[in-house]
Amino acid sequence: MASVRTRGRGSTMNRYFHPAGHCLEPLVLERSVCKDCTKITFAIPADTPPGPVSVVGDFNDWQPGIHTLEPRKDGKRTVTVDLPRKTSHAFRYLAAGDYWFNDESADHQDGPNSRIHT
Repeated sequence: MASVRTRGRGSTMNRYFHPAGHCLEPLVLERSVCKDCTKITFAIPADTPPGPVSVVGDFNDWQPGIHTLEPRKDGKRTVTVDLPRKTSHAFRYLAAGDYWFNDESADHQDGPNSRIHT
């Protein structure tokens, strides 16, 4: 998947392109802090890429299917994961057909993985 940065209204926005040439909407990470954890909501467009998508990372022993993104009314698929505060985690998305992709809205990229800090 290629990433192209485009400028729009004073901010930088990422657009992602599936190898088949489909433009993906920007990926989003939402955070909320709890007493003992940080809730991270991973969000992707509802239909791109098609089929089931899981977020996999060191927080779930890289096991697909544990954190599968589910559709919500606003047109996105999401899953929320509670992570310990003040920690760092590597993750990627896994779609049908063994299609792995990163989230460039993460705090940074670490080799082949995205990384988030809580």
